[in-house]
Amino acid sequence: MAPPSPLESQPAPGKSQHDLLRVLGFYSVVAIVVGQVIGSGIFFKPQVVAQQTGGFVGLILALWIVCGLVNLCGALAMGELAAMFPRAGGTYVFLRETYGDLWSFLWAWAEFWVIRTGAIAALGAYFAVSLENVLYPSTSGSLYGMDLSGAGATYSQKAIAVAAIAGLGVISIIRTTWAGAVQNVATVIKAGFVAFLAVLPFIALQSDPVEMGPLWPEEVGGGMVLGIGAAVAAIMWAYDGWGNVTVVAEEVHKPHRNLPLGLIVGVVLLIALYAGANLAYHLTLPSSVIAAPDNTCPAIPVCEKLLPSFGAKLMRSMIMVSVFGALSSNVLVGPRVLFAVARDHSFLGRFARIHPITRTPAWAIAGMCAWSCALILMGGLSWEPDAQLFNLMSEWTVFGGSIFYFSAVAAVFVLRIRRPDAERPYRTWGYPIVPLVFLAFYAFLLVTMLLENPGHRLVGLGLISAGAIVYFAFAKRGQPEPDGDASTAQG
Repeated sequence: MAPPSPLESQPAPGKSQHDLLRVLGFYSVVAIVVGQVIGSGIFFKPQVVAQQTGGFVGLILALWIVCGLVNLCGALAMGELAAMFPRAGGTYVFLRETYGDLWSFLWAWAEFWVIRTGAIAALGAYFAVSLENVLYPSTSGSLYGMDLSGAGATYSQKAIAVAAIAGLGVISIIRTTWAGAVQNVATVIKAGFVAFLAVLPFIALQSDPVEMGPLWPEEVGGGMVLGIGAAVAAIMWAYDGWGNVTVVAEEVHKPHRNLPLGLIVGVVLLIALYAGANLAYHLTLPSSVIAAPDNTCPAIPVCEKLLPSFGAKLMRSMIMVSVFGALSSNVLVGPRVLFAVARDHSFLGRFARIHPITRTPAWAIAGMCAWSCALILMGGLSWEPDAQLFNLMSEWTVFGGSIFYFSAVAAVFVLRIRRPDAERPYRTWGYPIVPLVFLAFYAFLLVTMLLENPGHRLVGLGLISAGAIVYFAFAKRGQPEPDGDASTAQG
């Protein structure tokens, strides 16, 4: 990444002692969008989708494209909010401006304790296993069905995971542009590989397209509808993360232009990459093979078939890079939520402080990375058999987190009514149909998740609601610290 121009390095408008430097350009926005999303989902979820849909390739490809378009609808709507409120915190800021302090605080509560830190911990553990799988390939050809972060993780894997998180945290503290450069490089590599995977069946000498069979089911009964619902949930999980770029809005140069445009371009790229990769899978392997229970990562046998001499090792290496890129992106954007909520609530103290030299939210980065590492070290603790602590907590809170995402996009409608004259540098294309499509689809997912495991969903809502106790006990004690305190404190 080129050094930031003097214009880009200017603090965001407002109180400069509290604000961050605008050093991320359009390409960094796109890289964060793509980097947040491409992790392990495109390599592992195709097996689940094939199982749940009966292996009908036409239906499978249609679902990947439709789910991508639904996410594009969400990006088009979220872009309006990001352009209106280009400040650190993303969803936290949108919820606060629309629904008030309590609702936004509950989101930040869940984000810090489980959602974001759990994702960082899981990605760190997964990176460690992926690295070992590259250096010491298993004789069975896959380690991707093992317990990645709980009691099954070795001490060396936990040490690697903690070191990776700590190292990325240090880079983010030293300079945002360095963290952005790491993100850009990782995104280019993994997006380039997914694109290569998509065209590989057409250029590989060993390519011999298989017979796909019927593309569509002849009948769509109740079982197929439930299967499609499960497949949609898996695909939406694979697309999850594009909205996290709004968290770093305060560090984006020309946010009124670059945030909406970067969101749209990033999601369009993801649709093309995901549809192409899935077409490649089904051109190379029969659906029955992709859906096989022991084939947790269809991308590996695809590469083994098309590139017999080195395909499996190449695929494992790319999975490692992909997971590392997703980890890097989460470490970059996650602490900005803690930083944003700490600016609003003085009881969080140091987390609102910006390092006087590096101009980064050093305490917030350190705090979030520290808790993520703690979750890794506690990964084997659980009061349910065969469940890791933070995986169990993530399962509990995913439903509540989805409600927050739903309410964030719904904020477009609320703000159009409450603040009709507010400045909107970008207005949602296709309003109101576009955000309604996203909300309707997400409502379907919420109902599906609730019916699937109501016990866990209600426990998750209870954990999130516990944040209200903290809010009323501490969050009303005063305003953020004076400018001088925050600006002069050492990181």
